[in-house]
Amino acid sequence: MRATALILCGGRATRMGGVDKPLQPFQGRALVHHVIERIAPQTGGRILISANRHLDDYRRLGHPVLPDPLPDFPGPLAGILAGLTALADARTASGPRLTDASDADGASPVDRGPDDRHPGDHSAGDRGPGDGNDRVGTDWLLVVGGDCPWLPTDLLDRLAAGLAPGQSAAMALGREAPGEPLRSQPLASLIHVRHRAGLAAALEAGERRVEGWLRSLPLARVAFDRPADERAFANINDRSELERLERLDRG
Repeated sequence: MRATALILCGGRATRMGGVDKPLQPFQGRALVHHVIERIAPQTGGRILISANRHLDDYRRLGHPVLPDPLPDFPGPLAGILAGLTALADARTASGPRLTDASDADGASPVDRGPDDRHPGDHSAGDRGPGDGNDRVGTDWLLVVGGDCPWLPTDLLDRLAAGLAPGQSAAMALGREAPGEPLRSQPLASLIHVRHRAGLAAALEAGERRVEGWLRSLPLARVAFDRPADERAFANINDRSELERLERLDRG
C-alpha cells in the first residue's frame, strides 16, 4: 500500500533535561537518522517530520517539517493532526508537496485524488512503494516516533495486512526490550486521513492520549512477535536508556 510517514520529533523530552531526543547521537548518528533509514524505503521516501524546536536541523534532513498547529506542546496528537492535515491539504495543492523518493528531478507533483480503497487492493493507480512512475498521493499516515532506532523494516506492510474491511487505523503491539511482554505501541500506527476532523475535535475536547484516541477508531491491533521484533519498539526516555540501547546494539 502507499502511505506517507510522519516521524514525531516534537516533544519536550523533560526526562532528558529538555534536549531534543531525536537529534541525540546514537551509534555515530542522530537517532532520527536511524528512523528515516528504516522508514523511507517503506513509503517510497514520502516522509513528514513533526517538530517544534531546532527546525532548521530537521529541515536539513530533506523532508517537510510540520510544527504543531496548537500552542504549548499539547503532545503527539497535535503532531498527528498536522500530518493528517498535510495529507488532506495535498489533495487541493495547498499543503507540502509529497513525492516519491524517485521524484528528484522535480517532475510532476503527487496526484491529489482520493484513494479510499482498502490497502490490500493493489489495483492500477495504487501500486506498492517504490513504483515511482506515478506520483500518487496518499490517504494513509504511518506514524512513528523519532527516538526508535530499530523499527521493523516491514512495519507498514504488516500494519496494512492487519486491517480488516471497514477498519481505518492500525496499531502495533510490540516489545520494547527482549523478554518483555507485548504492549500497545500507539506511536507505531497507521491512520486514514478521514480521521483528521475527528482528531481535531478530540483535541478541542481535551484528548491528549494517542492510544485513547486510536481506540475510538475502527482499529486493528497487530502483533509484532517474531524473533526479529524483540527490541523493535525500544525508545529513548532518558540518558540511561540511551546508554542501554547502545550496549544492546553492540551486543
